[in-house]
Amino acid sequence: MSGWNSDLSTLRELEERARAPEVEMSVRTCLNMSHFKATMRELRKVDDNIIIRMNTTNTASGDECQAFFRVLQTAYARREHDIAYCLSVLDDKLSQPPRKLSLESQRDWVASERSVERIVRSRTLDVFRSRCRFFEFPAEFEKDH
Repeated sequence: MSGWNSDLSTLRELEERARAPEVEMSVRTCLNMSHFKATMRELRKVDDNIIIRMNTTNTASGDECQAFFRVLQTAYARREHDIAYCLSVLDDKLSQPPRKLSLESQRDWVASERSVERIVRSRTLDVFRSRCRFFEFPAEFEKDH
């Protein structure tokens, strides 16, 4: 994944990174907190890259802002899906006797990732709004964020 660290990726590369097809979220990943944290950190790198890219790009163009926004939507959907998937995996494991305290702790930790996600999104969207002042967010996005 050496390409993740490039400061000035093309929008097409950013969109591919937001989808992150090479980053697998599996039952095994969900049950290993170190692996889960590393995976989420990897998936959030797209936000860092977008911030760098937006700060070095003329975003007066509505098309540029729309393209950046599509990348953000893709990244957010992927991460939300992965968090929900891991919560489902852990809930399933917890429903099977015997319940393990360590699994309950893991589930709480994965659930707290939603708070981390809100913070990351807020930071990224602040930069987006400052650079794309006239961009109109879709109504369904505004009510959720």
